Amino acid sequence: MKADRSMILIAALGLLSTACVVTPRGRVAVIAPVPVVRYTYVEREPPPVRYERVSEPPSRDHYWVAGHWSWEGRGYVWVPGYYHVRPRPSVVWEDGHWERHERGWYWIEGHWR
Repeated sequence: MKADRSMILIAALGLLSTACVVTPRGRVAVIAPVPVVRYTYVEREPPPVRYERVSEPPSRDHYWVAGHWSWEGRGYVWVPGYYHVRPRPSVVWEDGHWERHERGWYWIEGHWR
């Protein structure tokens, strides 16, 4: 019985995090929630980007994602670059980068567009 209540609660919370719209034709559209982006601001500027030797890609479907500095609470740590499989031929990789803000530096994650 306790497990049933937990499942109902989880389902209700999932429904509350989405919105349903009924169109004039009676169709229901489920609108997913917009993800909340929270930035961690770092007072210190990240170090200069390291040079990385880039080898040949494993295939034409692979794209090189450059390495970057990541803030780990007490200091910056280098995250090495790697090859990532392109999800579709038409997409382009936009590199992640650090941006300056009045509150400090923050990381914007790389992504396909």
